[in-house]
Amino acid sequence: MASSSSSFSLSSPISPQQKYEIQEKYDVFLSFRGKDTRYKFVSHLYAALSAKYISTFKDDHELQVGDEISPTLNQAVQNSKIGVIIFSKDYASSTWCLNELVEILECKKRNKMSVVIPIFYEIDPSDVRKQKGSYEVAFAKLEERFKDRMEKVYQWKAALTEASNLIGLNSMKSRGESEFVQEIVKNIVERLKQYQSSDEQYFKGLIGIKENIKEIESLLSIGSKDIRLTGIWGMGGMGKTTLAKVVFKKLSDSQSFEGFCFLNDVREKHKGPGGLDHLRKIIISCLLNDKTIESMVNPVEALPSIIFQRLQRKKVLIVLDDLDSSIQIDDLVKGYLELAPGSRIIVTTRDKHVLTKATNRIHKVKRLNDTDSLDLFRLHAFPENSPTTDDEMVSEVIRYADGNPLVLKVFGGFLCGRDKTVWEGALKKLKRDQDLNIQQVLKISYDGLDNGSKHVFLDIAFLFNSSFTRDHAKSILGDAVEMEITLLIEKCLIEDDEGNTLRMHDLLRQMGLEIVRDEDTEPGNRSRLCDAVEVCDVLENCTGTAAVEVISLDMFEVEKDVIVHPKAFSKMCNLRLLRFYYGDDDTARNEWIHKFKLSIPRALHSYLSPKLWFLQWDSYPLKSLPSKFNPKNLVGLVLRGSRLEKLWKSSKVEKVWNSRKVMSFPVLRSLDLSFSKFCTQPPDLTQVPNLETINLDGCSKFRDVKGLFKRKAGSSKSCIQNFLSNLSLYSSHSHISPKLAPNLRSLILRNTAIETLPPSIGYLSGLVELSLGHCKRLNSLPTSICLLKSLESLNLEGCKKLTTFPEILEPMERLRALWLASSGIEKLPESIENLVSLESLDMGNCKGLEFLPNSLGKLRNLFMMLLSSCSRLQELPAISPSLSMLLMKDCRRLKYLPEIPSQYLCVNAVGCTSLENVSNIRCISPFCKTDTPRIFLLDFFTFYGCGKMDQNTRKMLADQALFRILYRLIFGYANSDNGCRKDCFCCPGDEIPEWFDHQTCGTSISNIMPPPNWNDPNFLSVAFCIVVHQNTTDSFPELATKWKFNSQNIEFEHEFRYFSSKGVRHREVSSDHVYIEQVLKPTWQQKMDELNWSNTCCTDVSFHAYLYDRKKSCEIKKFGVRFIYKQDLKSLIEKTERKNKRRFNECCESSGSEAVDSLEEEDDEAHFKKLKANAPECL
Repeated sequence: MASSSSSFSLSSPISPQQKYEIQEKYDVFLSFRGKDTRYKFVSHLYAALSAKYISTFKDDHELQVGDEISPTLNQAVQNSKIGVIIFSKDYASSTWCLNELVEILECKKRNKMSVVIPIFYEIDPSDVRKQKGSYEVAFAKLEERFKDRMEKVYQWKAALTEASNLIGLNSMKSRGESEFVQEIVKNIVERLKQYQSSDEQYFKGLIGIKENIKEIESLLSIGSKDIRLTGIWGMGGMGKTTLAKVVFKKLSDSQSFEGFCFLNDVREKHKGPGGLDHLRKIIISCLLNDKTIESMVNPVEALPSIIFQRLQRKKVLIVLDDLDSSIQIDDLVKGYLELAPGSRIIVTTRDKHVLTKATNRIHKVKRLNDTDSLDLFRLHAFPENSPTTDDEMVSEVIRYADGNPLVLKVFGGFLCGRDKTVWEGALKKLKRDQDLNIQQVLKISYDGLDNGSKHVFLDIAFLFNSSFTRDHAKSILGDAVEMEITLLIEKCLIEDDEGNTLRMHDLLRQMGLEIVRDEDTEPGNRSRLCDAVEVCDVLENCTGTAAVEVISLDMFEVEKDVIVHPKAFSKMCNLRLLRFYYGDDDTARNEWIHKFKLSIPRALHSYLSPKLWFLQWDSYPLKSLPSKFNPKNLVGLVLRGSRLEKLWKSSKVEKVWNSRKVMSFPVLRSLDLSFSKFCTQPPDLTQVPNLETINLDGCSKFRDVKGLFKRKAGSSKSCIQNFLSNLSLYSSHSHISPKLAPNLRSLILRNTAIETLPPSIGYLSGLVELSLGHCKRLNSLPTSICLLKSLESLNLEGCKKLTTFPEILEPMERLRALWLASSGIEKLPESIENLVSLESLDMGNCKGLEFLPNSLGKLRNLFMMLLSSCSRLQELPAISPSLSMLLMKDCRRLKYLPEIPSQYLCVNAVGCTSLENVSNIRCISPFCKTDTPRIFLLDFFTFYGCGKMDQNTRKMLADQALFRILYRLIFGYANSDNGCRKDCFCCPGDEIPEWFDHQTCGTSISNIMPPPNWNDPNFLSVAFCIVVHQNTTDSFPELATKWKFNSQNIEFEHEFRYFSSKGVRHREVSSDHVYIEQVLKPTWQQKMDELNWSNTCCTDVSFHAYLYDRKKSCEIKKFGVRFIYKQDLKSLIEKTERKNKRRFNECCESSGSEAVDSLEEEDDEAHFKKLKANAPECL
């Protein structure tokens, strides 16, 4: 055992502040009013923080119940470093938000939160400080509501005043939301830097790992160009996964890699559905940041070659955690994927032989030395800094732990708060059994639990073989388990990861399995079963007894068909939890769900235990539940993919559902019959008074769900009116009862056979989501739909018989998303303008759509409009100034595009083969405050295949590409994530614009003499232009450039992300297209720094353009390059403005801006000073 000290001392106890820092989980806690900001500002801010790897807590519950914040939320506030309070118009109308604010300020006062930053979003700070405007209205209502508790109101007012006096940020002083979000992120990053020093942020709360990390980083040798695999090896509980996570986090933050993947629990996951092939897809999807790859049906070998070509050019970091076979390394990465030079793979394992065939770079995890062991143990044994025993007893514990972190944590948690006699008893057991293995040492902690905690610990060990969520555990074990889970976390017997995820260490789970295995040599006499062989043996041979309480069987582990004995459960009178399941992966489970591995040819003659609390039986093989089953204690019933026809079958005479005595489920809260294709009759919910959720997804033989809404005798409400919050009826052939629950929030009726909705649908005043996707018989909607004042999302995708959209007679102020793709809609009413909050409109593939109403241009919040494959669409109305994304791919009859109101609009017009003219592109001065830019990760402006465009339009579009480059530099450079954003431009043509000052006919430009200030920070970017001749339209060309400086090669990847088009035919495509790309300096700055270019004089530079084209279907004809410096912005803007002066002035005058007039009155120096003043700091 490594040791740095032979004696122990408690003279330097860990302080409460250190204890708190170790428990921190979040960098930022967001407090916000959901209905004001959740789907726009907060979602953008959360995404921007996540992109910077800033751990952020965002409460995603849209409807909070009651006034007080939950203990979980309270804990999240206390466990966050920075509190960000987003004051919006309706913030003060939520008592939840106000109580959250009070808690945040209290944490700051108690030094449990480092910084509080108020954000004033579209509201004057004085309104918050003095409770004016909407805040005054809100408090008038609060004072009436809390007139008997006015001290609460005074507390809220004081908190608002206190918070608004702090230094914060005001959106009304920013030029746009994108800039404002980045300003907030920059502020938070700076605060976090002040909060912690360099590497300490990665080591916080982790004791004794620095030396391990140092050696692992040395083995990785990040600067070298080879592809390296490094192993981390050690026994269970030594912290291999923790070390891998720290290294992964550090390297992710260093921006040394272009793709990342951390795949944990490989040993368990590779046994699951999909096996190694599914894990390969997960890896590839993570590395390419493309989630669609993970869900692809084809095996990895059949994936498009372009995916592997992208991987070959991407420097990536991969961590494979907990492997038990060297074959897994070969199958997942080493012998399978070709990675770019500089890529790194980290593998953790308990078996050194797993690594020896793959690499000699192996780090053996060091045991903790005595000092570190003492610190870690003391942290968990004495959290309140109050040791209850002497140094000698602590020394004994440290000696037996032998530097294993897991043992130290678990043992410390067990002895925490215990008196001296418990310590002495534990030490006597350690001394008595000198040869105790690690699991036996850990069992001492288990033995110290009370009976309730022991039961929950063993239940979790048998039910979950990997990570799980609190909600999942509570759905099976009940809400009361929350307290026991908290206790087990405190005892370090369960790990609490970030968010809602929990995990039991493998050693602890194996200990739990061994504890139960020691109960009896016969599996049927044990309390719990989860081994597939043992479970199947008990079911086949009817050997189960009253001892059995829990059976959990992952049916992917069942290797043969099992014939269940008809009396298999007859003696299991104490069975509480029965779970036969097909993994947790939805995609893979759906492939296996109807494979009935457990068959019961003679039915179940025996009863199921009335003590059953939770029953899950995927692919349940019978037509009904056993007639003798009394589900009086059943809380959860899951029969996915079953042969079930009805829940209950009479033991005497089978009768129709509604005329016989039915089974009662008095405490059932959750019912899942999804994909039960044989189920023809609905459950009678009058017998399920406490039901909260029902899932009938895929029950394709359901023809009438009136029974779901049957009324109880003497009741004026449907039996589910007060508590059914989410009704899922995917694939159900059903008719809608006009007496639906009026407080229903989510109504999902996809793939049903309904033909219309009743007018009474308008009474669902609380409905937020209505989904009728792919209802192929739906032919009309009532005009009363406009009465759904809470509706935010309406999905009518794939409703082929729905040809008209109803008149919107009243404004719908909440509706944000309208999905009409692939429907039969032929026109929209002019009253569409009453969808005043609409942000997203999807009408893609509406084959009957010819025209759109002029009122569409009046929607001032419309952000995205999808019209792709509307093959009969002939013209568009005026485009809303707020529109930021227009997708109109394959609109083959569209000849004319109206004025594009802003150069910030992203347009995809690929395959619009009839398009001849684009009216105008409104170009706004950088100084014009009336038009606020929105900067996207991907700025596209593509007109591939639009071969009929006239020359003037082509020239105007090429000029527009320059404008976009400039605006990206002015507005987007500071907002870009280290310069990783993409600019994509493509249109028909064969000429390189003249402003590319280096041009060639061919693929290479050599020996360019760079300006003397090449390494100066004023250098911003390089712009490329490539003319490509394409012989076929099988795929778009993937372009890249190779750079050479002073005879040294540096290669960079530039993916020109264009959009494929099935509608473009070879004979309709212009043979030549112009592609323009900008590469920002941060994209390649690091590689230059590695070569010490800041101290090197660059005398020449060469560029070579090339194609990734195995089919040889493309050819580069021309190539152009331009270096862009800060000082170039002035001349480039002036030059372009002269070309577009008339159009530019008209646009600015129409928007009320005097930017151009004032610009003309200024001299050149003043002009450029104004540009710098309006640009971000980096310019």
